[in-house]
Amino acid sequence: MRLHNKLVYLTSFVAAVVLLFTACAVAIEPGHITPEEGQMLIEQKENLVIIDMRNPHEFVTVHFPNALNIPVNELEARLDEVPSGVPILVHCIRGMRSMRGFEILRDMRPDIEELYHIYGEPIF
Repeated sequence: MRLHNKLVYLTSFVAAVVLLFTACAVAIEPGHITPEEGQMLIEQKENLVIIDMRNPHEFVTVHFPNALNIPVNELEARLDEVPSGVPILVHCIRGMRSMRGFEILRDMRPDIEELYHIYGEPIF
């Protein structure tokens, strides 16, 4: 009987862990991509517009070719500079500012159908 109780406990524990990881995976919002996925997107989408959310002094040190520099704290005032009808990729250096930029664009520019955010350090 003890072995049966241990198996029931172990099975319940494994099921709970699986459910937890499944819930976490589902919680990642569409459009959030890894640096490696971002690199693939840049290589595959010819009309992709890249918006660098960093400050100008960070942008000048290194940035993706043809990227727009719109610091996240200026984004709401500069929304008209973000084109529609093309995929948009936002990034910064670790993902915090671009996450905020992603949220701003998602909420204030519903006309942008393809919106991506790199979480983590991009591959320049």
